Amino acid sequence: MASPDIKTVTHVLRSEARMWDEQSDALGKLHHDVEGLRISRLEAGIFQIVFAAYETAVNEISDRCKEGQQRTQEIADALIKNATAYDNQEEDTTAHIEGTY
Repeated sequence: MASPDIKTVTHVLRSEARMWDEQSDALGKLHHDVEGLRISRLEAGIFQIVFAAYETAVNEISDRCKEGQQRTQEIADALIKNATAYDNQEEDTTAHIEGTY
C-alpha cells in the first residue's frame, strides 16, 4: 500500500500538471488568435509606414505564444512523469520489503 505522504505528493504533482496543461491550451488558443491579426500590405492601406513594425510584432507575439505552449506542455509532461516515478518507486519498494519478512 502506498504511503499517504507519497499519494499526497503525486496528487499535488498531477494537479500542478493539469494547471500547466490548461496554460498550454490557453497559449495555443492565443497563438491562433494572434495569427488572425495578420494583414497584407494591401490591407494596411494608409498605414504602410508602420506595416513592417506591425508585421514584426505579430510574428514575435505569435512565436512566443507557440513557444510558450510547447514549454508549458513540457512542464506538464515532466510533472506527470515525476508523479508516475514516485508511484512506481513506492510500489517497487513495498513489493521488495513485503517479500523479505
